[in-house]
Amino acid sequence: MTENSSVESLRRQQRLILRCVTAFLLDVMGRQIPRHGGDFTRAVVYMAAVQASRSPSIEGAADRPARTFSVRAIAQSMGLAYETTRRNIAELEAAGLARRVDRRGYAVAPSVFEGESYRADCEATWRALRRLIIDLRGLGFDFSQFAGGSSLASARQLARADLVEDVAVLVNDFLLRVLEAGAEPHGSMLDASIFSTLLLANAELLTNDPQLAWVYAGAETPPPDNLRKPATITGVAQALGLTHETVRRRIRRYRERGWVKRVTGGYLITVERLQDPVVLRGGLMISQRFLQLVQSIRLLGVEPDVIEAEADGRRT
Repeated sequence: MTENSSVESLRRQQRLILRCVTAFLLDVMGRQIPRHGGDFTRAVVYMAAVQASRSPSIEGAADRPARTFSVRAIAQSMGLAYETTRRNIAELEAAGLARRVDRRGYAVAPSVFEGESYRADCEATWRALRRLIIDLRGLGFDFSQFAGGSSLASARQLARADLVEDVAVLVNDFLLRVLEAGAEPHGSMLDASIFSTLLLANAELLTNDPQLAWVYAGAETPPPDNLRKPATITGVAQALGLTHETVRRRIRRYRERGWVKRVTGGYLITVERLQDPVVLRGGLMISQRFLQLVQSIRLLGVEPDVIEAEADGRRT
């Protein structure tokens, strides 16, 4: 498949992919925010610090030491103000999640990677990815149409726990890059997350109906209002682990900008906002990066079929 035809195929399936991938990302993100007292920025800084300390390697996750990071590097990588980042890293240090190594550098506390909660997080991310693959296949998505390169399934013999961690590292990087890119069309990473939660709630009927999912699968086929479910402030807040007031203030701002409208039962993103070129470009970028994530996972030696197979206890 040529690059142009691949992009065109993505455009025809953009909303389909985006709906499922958004549910996946919110699952991963929704586990982190409550652990940091509902503080979205602190959760993001923590995830960025963990990511800066880990990267997949051919030796396997368990065999590599954690790396150090600086406040400035985290701030620049996530597009955050230096002082905001410094304050949040100080809070992580006070909570025992990070430690200062020298005058300029920090490291994630060893207990983070050694603890059961970290392994549990990696397993939860693996399960979320498995659900995503199953959901997409259930809606008729064909991963092979975007396959490229070759699998290295026979090249590595890692313990399952190490493989699960390496996949979680790739997913974490994907999530952070999507959040960072979302700041452009929506104003901030927090706004991108709230907007995505609204989008997913509105699309609940389409996500659960294979026929409708394909009718409104493309960038140029926005679903009509009567097929979209209104989102509530309480539902969005609970999904992300944010306070009701935080979400209420943001949605009020979106209404003032014409991004959402009040309807019976809650809020709908306006069709004009759905079709805004900057939003469509963002959706295409997320779809492209998701397929890149799949390719990166394949290069670890794991095919989508292998992850999906664990749903019924099979192991290949």
